[in-house]
Amino acid sequence: MYTRWTSHLKDENEKKRFRETVVSCKPVLDHLRGLLEEMELDLNRAEINPKTYDIPNWDYRQAHNNGYRQCLVYLQKFIDLDKQVIENKEKE
Repeated sequence: MYTRWTSHLKDENEKKRFRETVVSCKPVLDHLRGLLEEMELDLNRAEINPKTYDIPNWDYRQAHNNGYRQCLVYLQKFIDLDKQVIENKEKE
């Protein structure tokens, strides 16, 4: 699990309890990840529509979409506890 999950805590017991709480919420986080993936797919569909370029200032919208996509990808990565466990094992 990324240390950022518990970086706001100082006490090791509190960190352990908080990690356990996050892990117990895994089904909710997995569902949220699925919702974020759907949002990213919607964004992809909208971007490949040629009518997107008919809008004035489409380049600003593209920049906005790029930032939005970056946020979606970051959140998906951050809440995917399975990949975090794999990455932590590789570091050990």
